[in-house]
Amino acid sequence: PFCIVQPWFRLRHIKKKSFYFFPLHPQQCDKSQTNTLEDEEIEVFYKILTERKEIDGIFSDHAGEKLVMSLEHLVRFLQQEQHEEGNGPEFALSLIEQYEPNETVKRQKSMSKDGFQMYLLSEDGNILNKTHGQVYQDMTQPLSHYYISSSHNTYLMEDQLRGPSSTEAYIRALMKGCRCVELDCWDGPNSEPVIYHGYTFTSKILFSDVIKAIKNYAFKISPYPVIISLENHCSVDQQETMARHLHSILKDTLLVAPIDSKGTKLPSPEQLKGKILVKGKKLTTETEEVSDEDEAAEMEDDIVKSEVEK
Repeated sequence: PFCIVQPWFRLRHIKKKSFYFFPLHPQQCDKSQTNTLEDEEIEVFYKILTERKEIDGIFSDHAGEKLVMSLEHLVRFLQQEQHEEGNGPEFALSLIEQYEPNETVKRQKSMSKDGFQMYLLSEDGNILNKTHGQVYQDMTQPLSHYYISSSHNTYLMEDQLRGPSSTEAYIRALMKGCRCVELDCWDGPNSEPVIYHGYTFTSKILFSDVIKAIKNYAFKISPYPVIISLENHCSVDQQETMARHLHSILKDTLLVAPIDSKGTKLPSPEQLKGKILVKGKKLTTETEEVSDEDEAAEMEDDIVKSEVEK
């Protein structure tokens, strides 16, 4: 039923309003008018969703007007286009065996357009060197020696003025390998800090909910440390609430003391595996000059205010 199709779209981050960008809506494939997609209807709908015109063009260039690509033509494609110079018919046959869904075509030692697309979108067709899928760099240097994959205004799902804020945005960033996420923290109702883009109409989410999301997803993709970058606009009372949440939710994953009290350098990513670090400005009893970070935040706030007032 279509109530099943829509979650399938959401899993692929396709919004309901985006249905209009497809040549057909699911209901237009429902020729039997049963409010479900069955048999050939599912196949038609799937083909529409997965159509890649650029792949169709590549297939036609190498298969000609035929509906399948012969073994000879596949070998030529692999050697000329994929630079698999050292691989011949045996390698091509292994790809046919692995990716060709049509048994008849497979027996003919050929590859259909569906099989060709499945191959190109697989790891075997990936331009990335497979060995680079694993960390191969030296991870024992001080943390400051590395570029860190970071996210700005991580909480925003859409635009910076009126869009929704969501814990889902943090989950997506972490699942894409991001290692530094930003939290813009403001005083919220019931003494609970909230996160949103200050002076805008973006929605607000609880600080505690974001910390829970970070706790649950921080190390699903990578064991290396996650940095929580706080842009803190909260009162002292609500900052104390933030500290309680950090301790109670993150528990032993939260780095609360130096790994080496006598060290003169930052610890390495290897030493910080499985740890969550908090980056923010410490409270002091004396008035200090505005830091670069605070100054940048204030500049951004001024820009946002002017945009909202337009």
